[in-house]
Amino acid sequence: MGIRVGLIGFGTVGQAVARRMTDGRDPRLRLVRVCARAGGRARPDWLARSVGWSDRFDSLLAPDIDVVIELVGGVEQARQWTRLALLAGKSVVTANKQLVAEHGPEILSLAARQRRAFRYEGAVAGGVPIIRAVQDGLAGDRLLRVTGILNGTCNYVLSRMEQDGLVFADALAEAKARGFAEADPTADIEGLDARAKLAILCGVGFGARVRPAEIPCASIARITAEDLARARASGRTIRQVSSAERQEGQPGRVKASVGPTLVPLDGPLARAQGCENVVIVTGELGGDTVFAGQGAGGNATAVAVLSDALAIATGLEDRRVDRPVISWLPRFPIASTAVSERTR
Repeated sequence: MGIRVGLIGFGTVGQAVARRMTDGRDPRLRLVRVCARAGGRARPDWLARSVGWSDRFDSLLAPDIDVVIELVGGVEQARQWTRLALLAGKSVVTANKQLVAEHGPEILSLAARQRRAFRYEGAVAGGVPIIRAVQDGLAGDRLLRVTGILNGTCNYVLSRMEQDGLVFADALAEAKARGFAEADPTADIEGLDARAKLAILCGVGFGARVRPAEIPCASIARITAEDLARARASGRTIRQVSSAERQEGQPGRVKASVGPTLVPLDGPLARAQGCENVVIVTGELGGDTVFAGQGAGGNATAVAVLSDALAIATGLEDRRVDRPVISWLPRFPIASTAVSERTR
């Protein structure tokens, strides 16, 4: 029969998730109800009649729902809905990076008390399973550094400027037209989106509580095609790089930053094209491990969201429920420094 899912949010990612859950391919997930904003998007013809449609969040708290998937965005309203769902005995899956970055410790603590799951793979790097990889696959190592491209919009813009000499405005307009950038791309361009994701990785990778506002970030808006050409002539290119590093000898301290950075052409960061994300995790024992894949778009994020829901459906979360919540520890001060060779 599978687990019964309630979905709130019916934008690009929400629709991709709903389509996958109603295509009949996987009986482990059954979409029971969609909650959409009143006066917003109309119920589509392709959504099965067996799926309920509501504009009230409390409809997802009914006994016929096991898991709530939150894909609305924003922080305070999403936080309230997540708390209500957990208190009602539902597990929660989200792709809301700002929610996790700002309130992750509080929500994880509540989920543990309720003996329910709170999963957020889709909040970082789209379809790249970086959260699970760090928590489980690299659990036997002590992580020293996380460096990567965490925003697909910026990577699309910079790689298009690099490839075809487009001016920034034209590359950004193209990203919007292809659905890789929001109507208001400020959070992407200024680094606010990436720093929220980096804050989450600091918690997962280092056990350090870092708030997004504590991470300095710089805009890519001043980068020109000429800057990229000069960088290429020196064997490098420019990417929006997010970087966090454990400070040895200073327990709990991390330095972190987000911004345009010169990277070598023969390295994994330069090879990321279009909306791809790349994350390089450096461990004390294992050295560098590279994760790469699609970091923007509804389908890529839907993969992460559905994978979290399936982990709950197949009982993986049951085996983790008594594990201490090690992803977040009490807040430590952060020592932030700029990434070396930052472009100006």
